[in-house]
Amino acid sequence: MKRAKDNPVGEQNDYDAERYAGVLELLQEKAVTGQNDSNVHRGISAYFCHNSYAAHALDLTIEDGKPVVQKVVCAIDCGVVVNPDAAKNMAEGAIIDGIGNAFYGELTFEDGMPQKNNFHQYRMIRMSEAPKEIDVHFVQNEIDPTGMGEPPFPPIFGAVANAMFKATGKRHYHQPFVSVKQIIG
Repeated sequence: MKRAKDNPVGEQNDYDAERYAGVLELLQEKAVTGQNDSNVHRGISAYFCHNSYAAHALDLTIEDGKPVVQKVVCAIDCGVVVNPDAAKNMAEGAIIDGIGNAFYGELTFEDGMPQKNNFHQYRMIRMSEAPKEIDVHFVQNEIDPTGMGEPPFPPIFGAVANAMFKATGKRHYHQPFVSVKQIIG
C-alpha cells in the first residue's frame, strides 16, 4: 500500500490509498490469532465501494470433508460511525450472507426463467454454518460518514475463496464454492 500511496497506478483513482492501507493495517493488528495452527486456513480480501473500505481475514477448517468458517475478523473505514451497534450488525449480516452465497449460492436459468424460484429450491446458509466468531473493528477518524451496508459484502467472497485455496490447493472462481466433489475430489 505504501507503493500505491507514493506511486498510484492511473491518474484518476476513486480510492484513497492511505485509507485503504489504514483498513489493512487495522485488520493486521486485530487478526493475529490462529495463524500458527496448520489446520486453520486463512483467506484475506479487501474491497472499496461507496467511499468505504472493508477488509476481512477469514479462518476456515475442513471438517468431515466440508469447509467450516471458524472466525472472521473485519476492519472497516466508513468514516465516523454514527451508530456503532447498527454498523456492527450490518457488517455481521453482510459477512454471513456473503459466506452463504459463496458456499451455496447458485441461480440457474432455463429459457429465461429461474430454475429456483423459492426457498425450498435455493440453498441458503444455516445458523449452524455461520462463523463461530465475527469480530468487527472500525478505523477511528473524523471523515464524514460513507457507505456501510454494502462494503463488507463483496470482500468476503475473496476471503472465502483464498481460504479454500489454502485448504484444498484448488482455486474457486464460480459459485457455489462448496460441493463434496470440490472438497474431497
